[in-house]
Amino acid sequence: TYTGIINSHPYGDVAVMKKECVGHVQKRMGSRLREYKKKNPGIGGKNKLTAKLIDKLSVYYGLAIRRHCNSKDNTKKAIWATFKHYSSTDSKPQ
Repeated sequence: TYTGIINSHPYGDVAVMKKECVGHVQKRMGSRLREYKKKNPGIGGKNKLTAKLIDKLSVYYGLAIRRHCNSKDNTKKAIWATFKHYSSTDSKPQ
């Protein structure tokens, strides 16, 4: 486990930092969106939150985390950029 690795000091004085598994975080995002859609049926349907869109958002969420893992601000910007891109329309550009 992580605690065992820290206690064993495998790299001497170099600290071992734990990172969350991006795949797990990505999966939780998809699960939460599916659950939200199920509880709020009005947000699903054509040109709304579909299963295909949930899959896309989950993938781009994971990519944003992987590509910007060293900066919380850049990760946040990338995640919001994806959201705004997919919520943008011709009549209401974001």
